[in-house]
Formats: sequence, C-alpha cells, structure tokens
Amino acid sequence: MNQSEYLKLLRLVRTAIEEYKNWDEDELVIDKSMQRTKIEQKEITKLNTNIKNDDQKLTKQGPIQMKKNINQEPIKNIQTKNAEQKLDDLKERIIGCKKCDLGKYRLNAVCGSGNPYADIMFIGEGPGFQEDHEGKPFIGRAGDLLTKIIEAMGFTRDTVYIANIVKCHPMKNPENPELKGNDRPPTMEEMQICQPYLDEQIKIISPKVIITLGASSTRALLKTDDVISSLRGKFTEYMGIPLMPTYHPAALLRNPKLKKDVWQDMKKVMALVNRKG
Repeated sequence: MNQSEYLKLLRLVRTAIEEYKNWDEDELVIDKSMQRTKIEQKEITKLNTNIKNDDQKLTKQGPIQMKKNINQEPIKNIQTKNAEQKLDDLKERIIGCKKCDLGKYRLNAVCGSGNPYADIMFIGEGPGFQEDHEGKPFIGRAGDLLTKIIEAMGFTRDTVYIANIVKCHPMKNPENPELKGNDRPPTMEEMQICQPYLDEQIKIISPKVIITLGASSTRALLKTDDVISSLRGKFTEYMGIPLMPTYHPAALLRNPKLKKDVWQDMKKVMALVNRKG
C-alpha cells in the first residue's frame, strides 16, 4: 500500500470517529488494522521528515562541494591553456599578415616555438632558408649550436621560448625563395612593422629574462645603432623585463672565439633566473 492509499484510509477512519463521537470511550472499538495503519502512518510521516531534512542538507552542501572541486583544479593547467590559445590565435594572425613584402613572398611564417610560460625567451633576427621551408625557428647549423647553448644552461628547447624579430624570411631576391644563399638581415622598417607581434608574444609568455641574439633584434628592441660587441654582456630592460644582448649563433660559427663571450653572458642570465626563483 502506497502513501496515498494510507492517507485515504486515514481520512475514512477520521470520518468514522466523527460519526460515533457520541459513543462512550469504552464503546469505541478500533480495529487492529486501524491501529497498524496509524503506526505505519507515523513511520511514513517520520520518513517524509527525514527525506525533507536530507533534501535541505543536499541543497546546502551541493554548491559548497562543487565550489571546492572547482577550486581544487590546478591553476597552472588553466593558465597554460589560455597562453597556448592566445599564442595560437596570434599565429593565425601572423600567417595571414601581408603588411610588408616579407609576408608576400615567404613560404611559411615562422612564429616561434617552446614553452608558453618559459623563464627565458630567445629572440633572433628572422627566419633563413631552412626555417622558411620548415616553419620552425633556428634549425640547421646555427640552430644546433643554439640548442647546445640552451642545454649547457640546464634547459631544453621545450622549456625555453625561441622567436624572431620578424616572422618571415628576408630575402635578397624575394621572387626566388628556393634560391640558397638568398638570406639578408631585415630592414629597420620591416622590424618595426613586425615588432607588435613580438611584443604580444612577450606579453603572453612573460619571461623572467629576454636574450637577443645578434645585432638586428638587439638594435630594434633597444632603439640603438650601437654595435653588438659594445651591447652584449650588459643587462638592460624591455617591457619591464631584463634583457641580455649577445652574439648570434651564426656569428659563433664564423668566429668560434666568441663562444667564450656568449657563455659569460649566459652565466649572468642563469644567475638572474635562479635569483628570481
């Protein structure tokens, strides 16, 4: 018998009592089944009360538990997802950019690669022949040497971020991207047009230190005409971030004696990163 049937039976009992209200107390006989009904009805009432109390507890505890679970989600995962998405969105804009002639003739836009939350960000001048063909920064002999420098510092290419001041291949003959030995440094105008993309990358990644590789990127960010030999080895700032200029890896391939200077610069960077924790 369900609850509605019990209630219906209870109403019939009450009606019967009302009809015989003039009877003496001793004359009023209640059937044992009626007594059982009353007992069971009390149990039903008690059960309903418990259910109601449980519902109230669940209503109060539900949102609290949900909030606790949300707060326990790793913050780093949320940040990494946001940074990656921002860099991906920026990449799409760079790929579609035709603001200067570099974007009209290049094969691939080379946006950058590495950890979106890197402590160290390396910035070169621009993609060369191999980078333009593969769409990755710093590959080939100069890239291999940069990888060795990064590993000597105790990092890997996956834990730092590598980018260039311009994202497209500066060529002597832009109509022939398949021609080797066609590389040239970017002009100041080309770097100024492309620099807002780099600034946005720096803002997203927010590194502890920036390392500019070679004269082009150093001069563009520091707004100077000084030679790299006079700029390297001394910290300055860009966008409020310590910046260390040093020689480009390609220069070390031409003059291996410069490796000692670069390593002195990298030791200063390592000391700064360790201090910042």
